[in-house]
Amino acid sequence: MRVVAVRTEEEFSRIAPEWQALQERCPDTTPFQTWEWNATWVKHFRRRKRLRVLLFRREADNTLCGIAPLYIDWHRGSPILSLKWLGTGVSDYLGLLALPDELETVTSAFYHYLSHSYKHWHIADLQQLPPISTLVCLPPPTHLKSRKVELETCPYLTLPETWEELLAPLGKKLRSNIGYYDRLLKRTFTEVDFLLSEKSHLEAGMNALFDLHQQRWHARWLPGVLGNPRVQAFHRELAHIFLERGWLRLHLLKLDGHIQSVLYCFAYHGKTYYYLGGFSPALHKFSIGTLLNARAIQHAVEEGHTVFDFLRGNEEYKYRWKPEVQSNQQILLTRAEFPARIAGQAGLAVHQVERYLEHKAKAFAAKQGRKKEKPPSDNVSTP
Repeated sequence: MRVVAVRTEEEFSRIAPEWQALQERCPDTTPFQTWEWNATWVKHFRRRKRLRVLLFRREADNTLCGIAPLYIDWHRGSPILSLKWLGTGVSDYLGLLALPDELETVTSAFYHYLSHSYKHWHIADLQQLPPISTLVCLPPPTHLKSRKVELETCPYLTLPETWEELLAPLGKKLRSNIGYYDRLLKRTFTEVDFLLSEKSHLEAGMNALFDLHQQRWHARWLPGVLGNPRVQAFHRELAHIFLERGWLRLHLLKLDGHIQSVLYCFAYHGKTYYYLGGFSPALHKFSIGTLLNARAIQHAVEEGHTVFDFLRGNEEYKYRWKPEVQSNQQILLTRAEFPARIAGQAGLAVHQVERYLEHKAKAFAAKQGRKKEKPPSDNVSTP
């Protein structure tokens, strides 16, 4: 297996057709590993980061068998060189992209490259790996020191063929409450419209997503993940690209002509991914988030999708649907030789502190959310 490193944006742009062909041949590819997602991320977030995208080519015929989409950067301005995935920060699943029958070979070639061919790094932060990733399952060589960390849970539904089959095991209470809140909306509002966004109202839908999502976070005195203008610009452009590809599922609920709830989802390789949502806090008592969630799941079933993935986070509303659960993994690699080992150990110490602070921040956000939001009287809360 021959490894080629892509370092410049010009080289990166040239591999688009091959990357897109590869992603279509890999059934486990998620939206976060597509060329479209990663190229948009590079455009909006690269800044001073140095590209280090690895291409794994078969020696005999130069066929592209795998990609490791990486970048290298000084970690938070420190002298520690950190190697990370493109898409880090906004992506729920990351890792190698490789042909199914070449996965183990590509993984071994990846580890060999980091341990023998490329020395200009101190710590490799390989995060948001699904548990089936070969990077999780196959141990690295002895030249590399590794630490495995369990990250966020990712609840998901295995979808049956019909909506009725999905509802049956959920219990009478949830089924009746979905119907109750649907009828309550229709009694309260003159116009109740559940829509799937098209190009003509995509901009209005994205604006509503940003506004409604941020309203909830501002009520907790917290910034929210969509508060950053660069993050918003990334998702605006991505939504247009995904809509053109047929991968966007932006579910909207309009009441009397105003968008009051939005679910930002992706559809790819027979699965639906629920990325983010927002709803009007003033209408919390109507459980409009739960209603729109139900519509999105029903739509996924009707499309013949096999999975509805709630993605990262253990929010309580996800568990009302009785999902299965998997946990993303993080592999932290450092080099064994001196003096890189010292910098790597420093990187691990910094990572441990960051994990602690992140845990505290999430606990604070959850506490603020419980203070600000009270569930409806019948105990069905919205996402």
